[in-house]
Amino acid sequence: MLGDFGFENGQLIVRNTGARISINQGFMKDVASVASFTMEVTAIRAARSARSYVDGLSHPGSLPHARPIRICFTPVAPQVWYAIWPVCRLAGINIVRDPAQADILFYFEDRETAGAMPAVMPGKYMINSRCSDIRKSRVAEVFEQVFGYCLSVDPYTYSGIALMKSERNGVHDGQITPCPYVVPRQGAVFQRLIDNTADGRIYTDIRTPVVGGTLPAIYLKQRTAATRFSNHNFRVRLSSADAELSASEQTLVLEFAARIGLDFGGLDILRDRHDGRIYIVDVNKTDMGPPTALPRAEKLIAMQKLADAFRAWVEPMAGNTIRAA
Repeated sequence: MLGDFGFENGQLIVRNTGARISINQGFMKDVASVASFTMEVTAIRAARSARSYVDGLSHPGSLPHARPIRICFTPVAPQVWYAIWPVCRLAGINIVRDPAQADILFYFEDRETAGAMPAVMPGKYMINSRCSDIRKSRVAEVFEQVFGYCLSVDPYTYSGIALMKSERNGVHDGQITPCPYVVPRQGAVFQRLIDNTADGRIYTDIRTPVVGGTLPAIYLKQRTAATRFSNHNFRVRLSSADAELSASEQTLVLEFAARIGLDFGGLDILRDRHDGRIYIVDVNKTDMGPPTALPRAEKLIAMQKLADAFRAWVEPMAGNTIRAA
């Protein structure tokens, strides 16, 4: 776990992404929130396992015995702050280290482009194996192909205000800049500046988890103008795809996920208050969650929704008849 981070000038550095995390009161609060939720999920899994064992003793032979689904992550296993960890625990899916012992494989690497893709074992599906490039430029390219309108702008010919940010995920370095922009910046992309507010003051990100071609839940992450491009939410609430996206928008979102190869992960979607259209601005194949600012009860509801969808999706691929843990 500690190997995932470096330390420099009073900040934690995420080695894979280069993201910098300030060690302050907010960070310590987030750490405590993650730890508390992790213990709660662990306790729920233990209670369900115990109940299943007791039911088996009370009604022997009433249900066919089947071992739990086993999943292996490669090249690295997720830490507890990644969404897939509580999802597996709540879905009754066991995480194993040996790919040969797994029913399902999961390509898990917190970086924008895939290195040497792990070999897929015969007869075993590897989740996210086609999601090999989630750089901002690639996201904008696929978005335009699917939705038919543009997110990216050419900084040398565009006239107006644009958003300049890094190709990399998790950096949160967005800057509003006027265009034409004549000074090249290596590793930067330029996008349309989207007004994702309802009142001009509170900015809302529609964080949309994707699980096997479904949209089980949505987080509405709200920020002020001062934290608009950061990862600091002053409020998060749980919603649904039907409440936030039209049927045609949901179809396009899932088509986008399929085309970019995202089986499991999260999409950052913004709705522009002026044209009413949605824009997918980010793809996260190693999604973290649930958001720490989400109320405790809603965290469990959200993760259980994702867990139920994930189990329903992988169960047929695992080839087992498995009762809930």
